[in-house]
Amino acid sequence: MQRMLSVARYLPGAGFEVSVVSASNPSVPTMDPSLVAAVPPQVEVTRVWSPEVPYGVRQAMWRLAGRSSKATEAAPTQTASAPSRSSFLKDAARRLFSPDPEVVWVPFALRAARRIVRQQNIDIVLVSAPPFSSFLVGNALKREFPALRLVSDFRDEWLDFYLNTFDYYRSDAIRRKARRIEEETARASDLVLSITRSCVNRIRGRYPDLPESRFACVPNGFDPAAFENFRARPHEGPNLRVAHVGTVYATATPRYYLDALDALAPEHRDRIETHFIGRITDGERGTLQNRFSKIVERGFVPQPEAIKCMEEADLLLLTMTDPNFTSGKIYEYLATGKPILAISPRGGEVDDVLRETGAGWSVDPADPAALQTALREILALFDSGTLGSRSRRERVLRYSRPHLVEQLAGHLTALVGTPAAR
Repeated sequence: MQRMLSVARYLPGAGFEVSVVSASNPSVPTMDPSLVAAVPPQVEVTRVWSPEVPYGVRQAMWRLAGRSSKATEAAPTQTASAPSRSSFLKDAARRLFSPDPEVVWVPFALRAARRIVRQQNIDIVLVSAPPFSSFLVGNALKREFPALRLVSDFRDEWLDFYLNTFDYYRSDAIRRKARRIEEETARASDLVLSITRSCVNRIRGRYPDLPESRFACVPNGFDPAAFENFRARPHEGPNLRVAHVGTVYATATPRYYLDALDALAPEHRDRIETHFIGRITDGERGTLQNRFSKIVERGFVPQPEAIKCMEEADLLLLTMTDPNFTSGKIYEYLATGKPILAISPRGGEVDDVLRETGAGWSVDPADPAALQTALREILALFDSGTLGSRSRRERVLRYSRPHLVEQLAGHLTALVGTPAAR
C-alpha cells in the first residue's frame, strides 16, 4: 500500500484535498506502523472497522484444511467421486468470501465513503486494489453519485496474475465473480490505472469497445524521503552479502537463484551469503531448505530497518518470473544505488527497467548457465573492490514517487479541471 501512501503524501502538493478511508483492523500478514508518520496532518484519515478474521487465524485454518484434504486423499477408502469434507469447506469459504476475504469490509467502507462524499463534496474517488473487493465500493458510489469521477487502480493485474498466484483464489466461483466485478469496474470508471504497460494492455484488451483514453499506466516507485539518509556501510565478514528484501512467494521464487548458487564450485559458492528480509510464504519455505549455500532468514522488519539491511548489502536480489509484472521492491532497490541482480524473463517489464536504468544484471530464469556466469562475475568485481553503483541516476529519478504523483495529478486534472479553479 506504499503506492497509496505516496498519493496521500504528495497529492496535496498538487492542489488536491485528500481524504482516506482505510480499515482500522486490516487482516494482513505484516504491519509497519512507522509508515503512518508519513501521512501529512492535513490528510483526513477515516478508519473503519472490519469484521474480518485475523490473518494469522485465517492462515492457520486454511493450512489445517489443506493438511486434512491431503490426508483424506491418501486414505484408501476415499473414492475419486467423493469430495473430502475439507475440500467442501474450502470451496464453501471461497464462495462465501468472494472475491476475497476482505469483502466483509465493503458495506462498512461504503457507508463511511458515502458520508464523506456528501459532506466534503468529493469530486474524485480513487480506489486501489488488492483487495479487489474494494472496487465494489467505488462502483456503488458511482451508481449513487453519477457526477463523481471514479478512478480504479490495479496494483496487481487480477484475472491472469493474482488469481493464478495465490492458492485461495484458484476457484471457478471466485474467477467468475472476479470477471463480473472487473468488467463492471472498467465500464464504471472514468480512468483505469495499473502499474505496467503490460498490465494496462491486458486489462484493456478484455474490453476492446472502451476508449483507449480510459486506461493509463502509472508505475510504482520509491519515496526519496525514505532514502535521504541512506549510506552504504560495510558488514561483518569477508563474504559477498546478497539481500532479498520483501515477501517471497511463488511468482517471485528465489529457486532459480538458489539452484544456480548451489551449482557453483565451492570456492565461489562458499563466498556468497544470502539474507532474506521479509515474509516467506508457506508455499516457498521449502525452496530455502537443504541448500549448500549460506542463507540467513531475518523475517519481516519495519521499513527503516529493512533500509539498514540494504545499506549493509553488496548486492540486491530480485526475482519475478512473469514478464508482465514488476515487483515493487525494484524501485526501492533503485533508490539505494546498490547493484541489482534481477532474475526475470528477457524482454519483460523487470528486464526493461534494469536495461533502462543500467542498475545491474538481468538474467532469464530459463538460463541457469547465464545466471552462474553472472554470479561469478559479480563475485570477481566484489573481490576487486569494483562492485559499486551502476545506475543512471537521471533515469532512476523518473521512478520517484513525487514525480509519479505529478503524473497522477495530471490525469486527475484532466478529469475535473485544475483544483484551484473549482
